[in-house]
Amino acid sequence: MRRELLPLVRDALAGRYTLDREIARGGAAYVYSGQDADGNAVAVKVLRPELAVTVTADRFLREVDFLRKLEHPHVARMLDSGEAEFFLFYVMPMIEGPSLRQHLDRARRVSVDDTRRIGWDLLDALGYFHDRQIVHRDVKPDNIVLRPDGAVLVDFGIAKAIADAGVDRLTRSGFTVGTSHYMSPEQVQGELDIDHRCDIYSMGCVLFECLAGRPPFWHQREEHVLRMQQLDPAPDVRELREDTPALLAQAIARALQKDRNRRWATAVEMRAAIGKE
Repeated sequence: MRRELLPLVRDALAGRYTLDREIARGGAAYVYSGQDADGNAVAVKVLRPELAVTVTADRFLREVDFLRKLEHPHVARMLDSGEAEFFLFYVMPMIEGPSLRQHLDRARRVSVDDTRRIGWDLLDALGYFHDRQIVHRDVKPDNIVLRPDGAVLVDFGIAKAIADAGVDRLTRSGFTVGTSHYMSPEQVQGELDIDHRCDIYSMGCVLFECLAGRPPFWHQREEHVLRMQQLDPAPDVRELREDTPALLAQAIARALQKDRNRRWATAVEMRAAIGKE
């Protein structure tokens, strides 16, 4: 079925988008590179069929349509969405630049100044969306693209759109939002009242990895990572990166508090604490 999906999606979107190839595969969607009718490069994301059957299509598309009205320089814009031959899809511009994951795989670490700039850009974006009651829920290096003019976060609002359109059927489908190395304790525990502070925790994990070359909680077995997210105190990033400024290390440490009431109350507060220079 996986090998056959691309030709099926190509046929379904013919006349609207021309798809080249699959470029990624996440927990929620297959991602294809392509062009729109005017030749602009786009990323077309198609919900996994097993997930699409658990959501109400009309409600999902209404949620995504709302996202199209929101713009921030450090968030990939939502260009289009729709349903075609039972495929639910949404479209974003193809952003030039490596993902933070690709950069870390190649360089292992990020300079202190660049780490600050990444945090500065993304926390500004988080603050904008949090003010509109939208939580990302899956902030991680794979969802961060490094453009020459700054870091860009992709897939903002998609987790909310899926959750709001799926009601209780998502639980039965086995769909979860988040990636173990960047999940907040409340996400790991499956709490229902997830709020913006889970994104702040995830940002703490991302900035820690930028500096240290690994996430704060690391193990080859995922179940151990999930246990550590819930129970183990985060290490001081300065133990792994001695040149980390104290204020930056303290900002990350506060973001990684198990009790969300002890984290930064807002992304704006954390952004001010890490500084830009």
